[in-house]
Amino acid sequence: MLLDLRYHIITIVIIFITLAIGILIGSTMVGNESIVQEQNNLISKLEEEFLSIRTKNQKFKQEVESLEDKLDNNLEFQEMILPLVVQGQLEGERILVAGTNNLSQKMEEKLIQTLQLADIKQVEILQNEIDQSIDFDSILYLDRELKEEFDLAEFNGKQVLVDSRDLESVSDLIKMVFQISSKELESLRGVNFE
Repeated sequence: MLLDLRYHIITIVIIFITLAIGILIGSTMVGNESIVQEQNNLISKLEEEFLSIRTKNQKFKQEVESLEDKLDNNLEFQEMILPLVVQGQLEGERILVAGTNNLSQKMEEKLIQTLQLADIKQVEILQNEIDQSIDFDSILYLDRELKEEFDLAEFNGKQVLVDSRDLESVSDLIKMVFQISSKELESLRGVNFE
């Protein structure tokens, strides 16, 4: 019975200590409005940062739209000047194009159209093997392995290798024409339009 009384007294003391700690914590929180004020300040700062991020996001969105417009205008301009830039660069040349199997039908048509704009005399597309009886001035390889396979040591004309992935844009096609013609595209940079 003595043990039960000690147990009972210890339990009551623990309950009162717990109650005192609870009252102490509660009184500091209720009486201290600084915690609530700090939470309000934090919420205000988060709202300001959110508005700032939203404003920056709108600015970036406008910049992206502006850059997309400029890119569209640039691409349209490239399409317009393509005939002027490549015209006559390959005048009278006969060109064999090898390795078009990596090109889409649309890209192959664009390649042939660009070569025709450069005033070539004849263009042939290699299907399986090079017909050596046809006389060409240049061979345009679009596949490195194909060039290594058909590299003709006795061929007197130009053998040009252009990666088919480098023919995605109008500027790439212009570079290709100048590469075949052995002219430096850099020579056009010195032109003063003022």
